[in-house]
Amino acid sequence: MKFIIPEFSWSPYGLIVIASVAVGFTVAIFLMRRSGVAKETVLYTCLLTTVCTLTVSVMTTVLQSKGTLNIGFSGLGAAVGMISGVFISNLIMRDKSDIVMASFVATAPLMYGLAKTGCLLAGCCHGKPYDGPFAICYQGTHGGSYFPAQIIDMISFILLFIMGVMLITKMKNKTLAVFIILIVLTPVRFLLEYLRFYHDGSVISQGQVTVLIAGALSLTLAAVWKGVMRIGKQHEHPAAGAGGSGQP
Repeated sequence: MKFIIPEFSWSPYGLIVIASVAVGFTVAIFLMRRSGVAKETVLYTCLLTTVCTLTVSVMTTVLQSKGTLNIGFSGLGAAVGMISGVFISNLIMRDKSDIVMASFVATAPLMYGLAKTGCLLAGCCHGKPYDGPFAICYQGTHGGSYFPAQIIDMISFILLFIMGVMLITKMKNKTLAVFIILIVLTPVRFLLEYLRFYHDGSVISQGQVTVLIAGALSLTLAAVWKGVMRIGKQHEHPAAGAGGSGQP
């Protein structure tokens, strides 16, 4: 069994990526509203996070273009931008910030997994040459038979999405759930790089270094967010006993 991908007169990549982000945000909204996050918080967080996600994602592709203006969508840049947007929103709104962050982090793999459908149809990020079962066969520009790297990406990240939703719904400590999800995402994304056609066969390629940097940035932002939110709560709720001991 092989998958035959025809050459399209126009690339569906952009439309699929936008639709994937929209689906992910819709699920995040559902998770937030289910946990009692205010409508105003949901609205403003989504607006700010959308801007940050798209901006950082596009900037990442431009910076990686190495002298040629290449505007596209970077999944790694989108992840960093999304966490940045939620971080900033939490600083402003301060409404169940742990649930807001957990909802977006849990749905990030869903957005990435669905967006890989665009990569599959467009032919980008395809696997190494391969002619066995489940091979992806392209006609036209990307003509050839390749390992189904995009399909493995899709399956892997949708499974990670299911795992993430289970964690944030079952665990009382939403912040811990956020860190577990981020810690799992980075090595999975790192390992999947070995399947790409552009991997040069080295132990760690340039693309994998980028994955590690993006993972470190995401964890750093999450750690800073945790610290800032903790300090904010301490200011809002002074130490217990300060006003209940009868002392002036």
